[in-house]
Amino acid sequence: MADITTPNFPESLIKQIGGRSLAGILINAGGPPAKAALETNINDWDNAYNLLLRWKVELMLNLTPLFKKNHYGRVLFIESTSVKQPIENLALSTSLRLAVVGVAKTLSQELAQEGITVNVIAPGSHDTKALERLFFRKSEDLGISVEQAKKLSEQAIPVKRLGRPAEFASLATFLLSPISGFITGQTISVDGGAGKGIFG
Repeated sequence: MADITTPNFPESLIKQIGGRSLAGILINAGGPPAKAALETNINDWDNAYNLLLRWKVELMLNLTPLFKKNHYGRVLFIESTSVKQPIENLALSTSLRLAVVGVAKTLSQELAQEGITVNVIAPGSHDTKALERLFFRKSEDLGISVEQAKKLSEQAIPVKRLGRPAEFASLATFLLSPISGFITGQTISVDGGAGKGIFG
């Protein structure tokens, strides 16, 4: 158990791995407060940077030599569909997660010949506790109940429901497996068709 945002986290993780071979890693963090851009202050941005970007970069700088040693690795970041299509009241999350996608894409180019893949999953609305802050914010903005806000969100998704964690996990499992070696540098949406862009 460790706080991922503390300076010694990457070093302590390396110690826990010890001399064992590292095949892959799933990198994820909870989101910052739901706010519109003009509701934020500079401290919000500093905190979001530490929560969503800084530790991930430091972790990759520390773990990459372990992957390169084996000429194999699977790196998978979990971010958000907001990196492809902004979501209201997620200014902090959208901005810093976009930076993570930039890091992931760059690393994928630098590490591809080493047998190391780097990808991003961009989940949309899934039936998890992480969405409660957004339903609560929508309920406040519209003057409706949280349950009504949830229903409105579901109706905005073409499949008319929230995603199931098992559906998301199946894609993550594939991208972390040996048979995904020809997929790298990709940001893959899992959003029930909610994204309006031609390339998902």
